[in-house]
Parts: sequence; structure tokens; C-alpha cells
Amino acid sequence: MASRIVIVGGGPVGLAQAIAASRLRGVEVTVVERGPATPEVAPKSFDHRVYALSPASMALLDELGASLDAARIAPVRAMHVTGDDGHSGIDFNGGVPVATIAEHSAVMRALAHRLAADGRVEIKYGVAPLEMHVIDAAGAQANRRELKLSDGSVITADLLIAADGNRSQIRNWADISVQAKDYESDGVVANFKAERTHGDIARQWFTHDAVMAWLPLPDSHISIVWSLAREASSALPEEAAEFSRAVAAMGQHELGALTLVSPIARFPLSRIMAADWVQPGLALIGDAAHAVHPLAGQGVNLGFADVRNLTSILRERSKFSAIGDIALLRRYERAGREAAWAVGEVTDKLRSLYLRDWKTARWLRNEGLALMDGMPAAKAMLVDY
Repeated sequence: MASRIVIVGGGPVGLAQAIAASRLRGVEVTVVERGPATPEVAPKSFDHRVYALSPASMALLDELGASLDAARIAPVRAMHVTGDDGHSGIDFNGGVPVATIAEHSAVMRALAHRLAADGRVEIKYGVAPLEMHVIDAAGAQANRRELKLSDGSVITADLLIAADGNRSQIRNWADISVQAKDYESDGVVANFKAERTHGDIARQWFTHDAVMAWLPLPDSHISIVWSLAREASSALPEEAAEFSRAVAAMGQHELGALTLVSPIARFPLSRIMAADWVQPGLALIGDAAHAVHPLAGQGVNLGFADVRNLTSILRERSKFSAIGDIALLRRYERAGREAAWAVGEVTDKLRSLYLRDWKTARWLRNEGLALMDGMPAAKAMLVDY
């Protein structure tokens, strides 16, 4: 009899996990997603929510057969990071893409198209879980999970995968605690048409109280992520022309005048690490397990790494091992926790460095950048990581 994997959460990480899991032997896969299905037709304007996909994430999408629309993505062939003295910084010029900027909606369309083409995954859109219960049966069926859903149905999972974000309802029902840090800051995102071409360069500016990132999009468009204190975020101008001038000034007018071409969105910044990523019959992936500051743009990449790790371990399991076996699932947690913790620590400490006005901190974030810029091997290691 086939084992059933139920994935709660139909974002990029959840859908990628569904495709990967559907290729395992003896497995049936169901996705439960409270939101609507992704529209098949791309909108005319660029989505203001974008991802900086690493080469590893692009390779995973390729392996899954989820082809991104080339007209909606942009390569990052170089990066420039500027310190708060306005001139010190680091330049990364790799030639080959060190990342690919893709809209959330473009990634979702690619994954949804692959799922529809495969036809191996049942997807319940517009349906939310209402209750979760553990089924205490014997033997290989122990610790299955039963979900009562908002459409009136009940579904039983041999392995329940929570991909429902940093406020995961499944994690809460499983009584898994989290270590949480509220940065008391917002991420402000929007898209612009630039007067000058971006040259496939990602740009980032650090000041003592904010971080600004400009990410390339096709046709001289850019997407920005402006991380700043909540009070400062609420004081930003709402009027399009005034906001555009503020963003251009923060980026030292490197691309000339900017024209706002999307809504302005804000989201609170926090760091989360679940105390446990697994229980018998349950695994957390993506932001349900770990959420980091967006400073390094690694959130979705860590989630895709979870997909790769969990799928690999499930694929290699013994035929005598149940798919929800806790010993099996702990191998997945061990494989990913250290990397997620390390990325969280690096971004957390870098953010702290720029919020401090100590003399040593000012030296590190300016002269330190200049020193790093003169060390090609160190720069290459940083980019690869």
C-alpha cells in the first residue's frame, strides 16, 4: 500500500517538495493550500516580491522540470556592496551568474505548470486545515497525522510536511517552540524603472541604521529591499515621486532617476528557529523551520535546500523503514540545521555591526570592506557560500 505525504503550504518550497516527493517510490502526495491557484498568465507588471535564487536553487528547479520564463528573470553577474562612509566597499565580478533574480509569481507559475503536466499530485486550493490529531496505531503506522480540513474532508498522512511559513499552524499544533527575535524593523519592497541600465549588477548599501538592496530585473527594472527601523519605515513618503527620489538618493543615484512601477509593500523582519524540525510523522521545511533576516536573500534558498535534503533521505530509506520514521527524519534535521543557523548568525551579526556606532564597528564595516575587496580568494569564498 502506498504511503501518503501531505504537504501543508503551497508556496515555492511546498510545491517544490510536492514535485520531488511525487517521484519517490510507493508514495502518494497531497498539497493543502488555503490560497487560490496561481494564475497561468503572467501579469504585465513585475511582481514586487522577488527571490535571489542561488545556483543550487536554480539547479533544483531544473531537476524538477520547473522552467522559469526567461523574459521574467535577470542574472546577477556582479555585486557591489558599499559601506556607510559612502565609498568603501566590495565588488564581486564573477562573469557567470552568482544568482538569478526571479519574481515570486514567476517561480510559482513554473512549479504549478510542472505539477499540472505531471498530474501526480493532488492539490486542494482554497482549503485550510482546521484540526490536527496524532493517530497512535501500532507498528509502521504509528504517529500518522490526521487533518480535518475546511472543505469538510479528513485526510491522513503517513508523513505530514509543514511548509506553511514562519507562523506555521502545523508547528503550533505540534507544540514545537521557536526561538524568535523581532528586529523591530521592516522590509520595504517595490519595483522601479531605472533611467540607466543596471548592467546585471546587484547593489547594496549599508548605513548605520538601514540596508538598501537593488536587485536587477529585465529591461532596466530593479526591485528594492529597504530594511530599516519600524519607526523610520512608517515615516517614509507614500507619494510615488517622493518615495522614488528617496530610494534614488539612498543608492547614491547610481542608476539616475527612478520611476516607481509597483505598489510599496512592508513586512516585519524577524528571525525564527524551531526547537525541533521533526517529530514522528512530521517534518518542518522552509520558514516553518527557520526564517532569517533578508539581508543576504537566503530564505527561499534555505527552503529549497530543505527540499533537496529531505527528498534525498526519503529516497534512500530502507524498504523496512516507514516514511515517517523519526530516526529517518532526524537525519534530515541534522543535515540542514547547521547551515540555517550559520546563515542566520552571519546576517544577524552583520546587521548588528551596522547598527552600532562604536569606533571599532565603524572601522570594521568600512575599512574591513576595503580589506576584503583586496583579497580575491576570500571574496570568492564569501560569494560561493
